[in-house]
Amino acid sequence: MFPVFNLFSTSPQFNDYSNEYKKFDAVFTNPALLKVFCLQCDLFSLGKIKIFKKDVEQLDDPLLKLLTNPNPFQSDSQLLWDLMFWYMMGNVYCYVDSNVPENTDNKIYFLEPHKMEWPTDFNPKKDKFIFSKKSEKDLMDTFITYRFEDGSTIKIPLTKIICLSDLSNGSGNWFKGKSRIDALYKIISNNESSLDAININTRYSGKFLVAGQSDPKDVTKLPLGKEEKDDIETKVNGRKQVHAVKSLIEIKRFVENIGALKLDEAYRTSYFLIGSMFNIPKDVLEAYLVGATFENQEKATARHVSYTLQPKGDDFFGALGRRFGYTDQGKTIKIDWSHLPFMQVFEKDRALTNNMQVQTMTAMLKLGIDIKEINLFLNTNFKSAKYEQPKPAGNPPA
Repeated sequence: MFPVFNLFSTSPQFNDYSNEYKKFDAVFTNPALLKVFCLQCDLFSLGKIKIFKKDVEQLDDPLLKLLTNPNPFQSDSQLLWDLMFWYMMGNVYCYVDSNVPENTDNKIYFLEPHKMEWPTDFNPKKDKFIFSKKSEKDLMDTFITYRFEDGSTIKIPLTKIICLSDLSNGSGNWFKGKSRIDALYKIISNNESSLDAININTRYSGKFLVAGQSDPKDVTKLPLGKEEKDDIETKVNGRKQVHAVKSLIEIKRFVENIGALKLDEAYRTSYFLIGSMFNIPKDVLEAYLVGATFENQEKATARHVSYTLQPKGDDFFGALGRRFGYTDQGKTIKIDWSHLPFMQVFEKDRALTNNMQVQTMTAMLKLGIDIKEINLFLNTNFKSAKYEQPKPAGNPPA
């Protein structure tokens, strides 16, 4: 298990490879933590990447082709899965080879933080303010050493890496934020201990303690010798259904009541605590564990996408858009989940809201209120509206 973050450090440190790797390893060795990661990443990877220019979707934008196949090994869904995974780890380092979207040889990769070696002279610059373009250029011209598992390395200029943090990057290091996993250390440790306890108790639940009953005040009787112990164990493990003994013996399980320990409940508690740390609603967590009512699950999932996943997607694709110059061109890269069934909950709510607005506007028109005042009151943008008084009912003239 990884150590607690050094409380005496003023900021996250570069080149702390062991701590970064232990956090990475903890995700894949702790089932509760991994389940929360998979839930979040699976849901995020269902999004669709779209590009707009003045609210018009650009279906043939060259960047869409790159995002569909960002590198020879991954699809757009896997790219999104990895993006959320590294967000949850604490820091996202995205390598973009070229800033030209039309470049057919362009590649996008997410870098593993525990394989990145920052130059030692970069450490004093990590929290400095920049006031000029020259200072920014000098900083971004830094080369990062990326070390592969076989020991080989490549040099990557910082200008080709998009650096984003899950939490604030203003806590003493512009390029490395702190991780929520640091705060989960004890919860993950408790979860590991509960799983160990389940394993131990399960193994010992099939074992028994056999003891003879004797009067402790009778000092004339000697305790069981080795031969007598072996004889009792042989008879108890034998196939005979009935055993005749001179003195009554007592048989007890090593584990009398494993359910009373509530070890499964301890696992579930860890799962919910970890999920809440990543802002996942209880209804969503329950749906992936024990099930929840369909309506509550759909609403909770839709809200989770809007309030937690959408901001992370906007943050990354905003940075990617700036990298390719799309912001200056009036283009916006967005990730959208509206095609998924649970997002229809919002469509229903939106239709009800629109209907209420129309009813309110009709009532205001009846009172003779001007359309400009109605738009201001309802936050709408109607160009014109007129209310016609219904004609009284009666027989038409002959």
